[in-house]
Amino acid sequence: MTVKELQNYPRGQYTILRVNGEKYDVHEKPTLRKLEKEIGCECIDTIILDKKNMTVMIVDDTGMIDKKPVNAAATALMWQVFSDHYPYSIHGDVAIVNDEDFA
Repeated sequence: MTVKELQNYPRGQYTILRVNGEKYDVHEKPTLRKLEKEIGCECIDTIILDKKNMTVMIVDDTGMIDKKPVNAAATALMWQVFSDHYPYSIHGDVAIVNDEDFA
């Protein structure tokens, strides 16, 4: 996934980025419960990827503490947005959503 793909990210669907490199779209409106189940977590955190277009990455808040593997695709996407020198990695599966689905 690229920064360009984040622009005008559609409502009513979400994208899953797995630690094994798998990426797929789910064509239904996300709910927090669905996302927690889909990415295998009990507590989420969000990373704003595109404030203007309301695109966020939903991550496992305890992924690093729980020793989940680094998600290379999610980390690379975060680094594209912030900078390639951002010192953190994303651990575990993530979801990309349009935050307006939760308004």
